Amino acid sequence: MSESAQPMDQEVEQPTAPAERTTGVSRRTVLKRCGVAAGGLVVCGATGVGVRGAVNGAWNIGKGAPYELWRTWQDAPGLRAVVAAGALAANPHNLQPWLFALAGDTIDVYADQTRIMPVNDSDGRERVAGFGCAIENMLVAARERGLDASVRPWPSAQPGHVARLELHTGTAPSEREHALAAAISSRHSNRGPYSRRSVGEDARAALTAGVPAGAEVVWITEPARVARLGELYAQATQAIVADEAMSVEGFSWFRNDRSDVDRHRDGLTLDCQGLDSFTLFMAKVLPAQSRAKGDEFWVNTTRDVHTKTAAAYGIVRVADVRDATSRLAGGRLLQHVHLAATVSGLAMQHMNQITERIARDAATGQPDRFSSPWSEVIGFPAGQGLLSFRIGHPEHAANPSPRRRLEDITTTH
Repeated sequence: MSESAQPMDQEVEQPTAPAERTTGVSRRTVLKRCGVAAGGLVVCGATGVGVRGAVNGAWNIGKGAPYELWRTWQDAPGLRAVVAAGALAANPHNLQPWLFALAGDTIDVYADQTRIMPVNDSDGRERVAGFGCAIENMLVAARERGLDASVRPWPSAQPGHVARLELHTGTAPSEREHALAAAISSRHSNRGPYSRRSVGEDARAALTAGVPAGAEVVWITEPARVARLGELYAQATQAIVADEAMSVEGFSWFRNDRSDVDRHRDGLTLDCQGLDSFTLFMAKVLPAQSRAKGDEFWVNTTRDVHTKTAAAYGIVRVADVRDATSRLAGGRLLQHVHLAATVSGLAMQHMNQITERIARDAATGQPDRFSSPWSEVIGFPAGQGLLSFRIGHPEHAANPSPRRRLEDITTTH
């Protein structure tokens, strides 16, 4: 594992600071950036608030059918529980781009060709890495049941046949394997503010213990490099929202009303934007944001919350980001680290704006604005940086994202 040096890298509890000092942004500021005026509730009136709140699920956050799989995946019979774990894995924009086929002791993973983002994920790296995340979750769930598995990536010439898992009885699971499996239910991307506590070297090393081969995490912990990387993330976010095609495609996967969540059971939601409970409630009861307001909110929170409160960044490094098998390995690594972070009480948020812009500029023939400065900060070629994330101690828990029904993504032969 590669990492940068940081002299003051011990796990030290810092004095608790008020929310505005810690995050640099108050609830009032967030509300303003959401387009919510101070007198918004008065203008809406009690009736309007009640109707909007009911329509948008202000009183049942993280509850109901779209969220049931998080609580019940272990109750599914046989290998369907392993598949259910795969369906709860991290994936780009919550597309859930997978299909699973069960046959005896074999699970085949296929790409759902209707679930793609050709503009924001121009080179397809995030989608394939998402399959790797699903594979890792399934392997963790299998081990918790005392099963071992062999994984064959790209096992046939059939288009979209991502992997085959062949399971068989293995040794009893360790306490660590039980803990990782338990974390499947509570692993969520946390887009909220993190506290000022550092994540020490020993804590980081624990996250990568026993990771699959084919990829590594390069840690960015030195304050100057963390700050510079944060600047690049903010610039890349601004470049994404300024690109109308990227903005429109991204917004098409945002589920604003609860009816959208219930119907689609995918995409990004208000619940998962890292807002504190008060601000989230206000955002749900007041009128829906426009695409422009949503873009503005994303740019501002990236600059003032996400990058300002990151304790460190992790970069998933592979030999070549263009290689499909390396993408799967990188996704497996990312999911493993996220599960281990959940066990340790740490928060993670995937932050791939820089690589998305690199791929988008290449796809459109535009000048490459980010490869050189990104390589300079991370210390290796951009062509080896597959994915990235921030990590830290969360100020509040993250909410679950909706998930499709198991019967809609699974076939049995």
